[in-house]
Amino acid sequence: ARHFNSLPASADSHLHYEEILISPTKESINTSSPRLVVILHGLLGSGRNWRSFSKFLGNQVSCHPGSHKDNRGWRFLLVDQRNHGQSTSRGHSGPHTIGASAADLDATLAGLTPEILIGHSMGGKVVLEYLRQRGEEGEGASVPAHTWVLDSVPGEVPGDPHGAREAIKTLKSIPQPIPSRQWLSEYMSSEGYSPEISAWVGTSLVEEPGSEKGRGPLVWAFDVQGCEDMYNSYSDQCLKEVLQSPANDAKISLVLAEKSASYNKGMEFLENLDSKHKDLKVHTLTNAGHWVQVENPKGLAEIMVPSFIEVLHKE
Repeated sequence: ARHFNSLPASADSHLHYEEILISPTKESINTSSPRLVVILHGLLGSGRNWRSFSKFLGNQVSCHPGSHKDNRGWRFLLVDQRNHGQSTSRGHSGPHTIGASAADLDATLAGLTPEILIGHSMGGKVVLEYLRQRGEEGEGASVPAHTWVLDSVPGEVPGDPHGAREAIKTLKSIPQPIPSRQWLSEYMSSEGYSPEISAWVGTSLVEEPGSEKGRGPLVWAFDVQGCEDMYNSYSDQCLKEVLQSPANDAKISLVLAEKSASYNKGMEFLENLDSKHKDLKVHTLTNAGHWVQVENPKGLAEIMVPSFIEVLHKE
């Protein structure tokens, strides 16, 4: 079997990614083959948005009684999608669609299949499309042991439930470079955006190339037009067939955040499905809005940990 270490290094891969290694507590550690977990962020985000939660989730899994015989551990891949984060500079050609993003993931993994695949918001629809594309490869295609779709609507998304479309319109109007994060926060506030939206957008500011470290003006880490194209694709695409008949009976879990604008749309979509796959599970995350990993990380981890333990026990 091919091991994770056969993956191209991030600098050479199709998409940029960060790695977080969660070592097992046993003395006998097989570091050559940790189990692979891949996380895809949402619109205008990046992999680094998931650093803290990945460490927390990995440690919760490692400390679980069901992990006492684990000698491999877990390796989390926090991927920057096309037009986002450090993948922006790699110049992926259009069209910038959910289908292209799923193909990006496949190219980045270079033939490997993660044990656990996680996608948030727009990333949630990308992981479903990844499963759909795997299904086109036939019955022998491997699929993740468990796929998680976090606060993402698998069907069409009419309107602008999270204000993303309006935010993109505003971002396109802001000239670069941007003086400071404080300036951006005040500007977004003057345009009527909440502190949460301002903070979300501000995570993707980076220093302008060539500027003095810590003192230079700021630019977007994402390509705004490319992001807009991806959001349009996210809004238009419906992937209900994946939930009804996924490739090779892939296990899929949906998490809908109780306080999110996606909650009602997601529940309505599920209620209108003609049928549901037997291994489709739906969870409601209480006390959380759309940014699930920040607003209720403990609750989210409690929902997800059993799927990791199930992977361990099937080995």
